[in-house]
Amino acid sequence: MKLLYLRATALMGRPSFKDVLDEVEELYQDRSLEELADVIHSTCRYLRVPDTLIWHLARPTAQKHALRMQERGCPRSLRNCEASGLNCCCRQ
Repeated sequence: MKLLYLRATALMGRPSFKDVLDEVEELYQDRSLEELADVIHSTCRYLRVPDTLIWHLARPTAQKHALRMQERGCPRSLRNCEASGLNCCCRQ
């Protein structure tokens, strides 16, 4: 799974500061451990923490991206992938 995650992060690239703030907003609304892991994951990627360390710090989100890679070949949610159309990272 870790190798799938490393492929996923290579596709996704670095999130923007706005992406991190969007995750914080989702955490504020949902107040769940899943959203907390998403915030940790996005913040670490924004700060360019090594992916192998992020795998351990935000494992629930990292595994979610790895599973999506395994199932669909795209690390993003189906909703975000379809909304991005030809601009999705899996179509570049």
